[in-house]
Amino acid sequence: MKYRVTAVAGVLALLVAAVFAILGATNGDDTTASDDGGPDATIVQAAASPAPEQVAGAIAAEPPAAADDLPLVLTAPTEARPGSSVTFGASWITSSGEAVSGEVDLQRIEGNSWATVTTVPVENGSGAVDVQVQASGIYRLAYGGGPEVEAVASHEVVITAGAPLVSRITATAEKTDDGVGVTAAWTTEGGVPIVGEIGLEQQSDGEDWAPVSAVTTTAEGTAVAQATAEHTTRFRFSYAGGSRFGAVVSEEAIALGDDVRTIPVETCDDDVDIDNLGNGVGCHYTPVESGTFVVAHDYLGNSWWNSIPHGTFVQLEGEFTGLYEVVDRVIAQGRGSALGSASNWTCGDECDIILQTCQGSNTGFTWLRKVEDEAPPEDQPQT
Repeated sequence: MKYRVTAVAGVLALLVAAVFAILGATNGDDTTASDDGGPDATIVQAAASPAPEQVAGAIAAEPPAAADDLPLVLTAPTEARPGSSVTFGASWITSSGEAVSGEVDLQRIEGNSWATVTTVPVENGSGAVDVQVQASGIYRLAYGGGPEVEAVASHEVVITAGAPLVSRITATAEKTDDGVGVTAAWTTEGGVPIVGEIGLEQQSDGEDWAPVSAVTTTAEGTAVAQATAEHTTRFRFSYAGGSRFGAVVSEEAIALGDDVRTIPVETCDDDVDIDNLGNGVGCHYTPVESGTFVVAHDYLGNSWWNSIPHGTFVQLEGEFTGLYEVVDRVIAQGRGSALGSASNWTCGDECDIILQTCQGSNTGFTWLRKVEDEAPPEDQPQT
């Protein structure tokens, strides 16, 4: 009997020691358990703050091989069937690495701006939402910022649903001291600049198109290539297509000489009228009263407006029929509402007409002064 009591006491002593060992491991100075996301881990609660629907910055033609780490990360498949439901995942931490709970906006590029599609609830740093995707699009997550968490946006993700994204490239050519400078402007259909590599090609009379060089567009979607060529040589830029955008070829560009080119001019009252202009046709935009603006889309055969040499002449037909001299040009940063009032770009008494067309994510304003005798110099033939 004496031995049984002793054995029981030994077992109790071991149990007590084990309990103290466990308490010491959990309640002592060692807090590594909470650092691993346990019940004591810090969760930051983000206040509701919708992201602004702002003009989109440049989009890469191809996703980077190794993107920078950001506090807000969007995950989604790169391909989907048109009309199918796609799961968009969100991962959100603070700049110091703490998990965040709250709501972020899932945005898609519409036109040239980010537009909110829906919100994504995030709990303890992760969340997801299902959205039906009808066509290819560019997406991101964004948060407007609050007292606990700063404003942040994720890298963009492109989902190809059916046909790849459509882009536009315009080309203008100008004579330089070293030959010809050919400018490319590469954007989405809505005017968002695209950063990537495109090829310059040239064609001389009676010959096939031949590659000249490759150029990489900037964050403004533009690039300039130099070439040595005759006055009649034609140039164009091309992109063979990739994982985000389909193949595209620009219109042809010729380095303008001293010949007089003609611009048919109609009237227009709104953006719909501008969108429906014929190729190579401009229109007097009547809502503007601070100056006489003749406007047109660059991709409808009017990109050459931004390369008409100073001191040469153009002939307008229809509205404001007459001969005009090119007296100045400004390539302004931005387009649309980002340019502010039209009065910022008018010319006062310095000109009679302002030609306006885009160049990538920027806008060109070319000032024209009417020639009184309406006859070009003898050495400037009309074409």
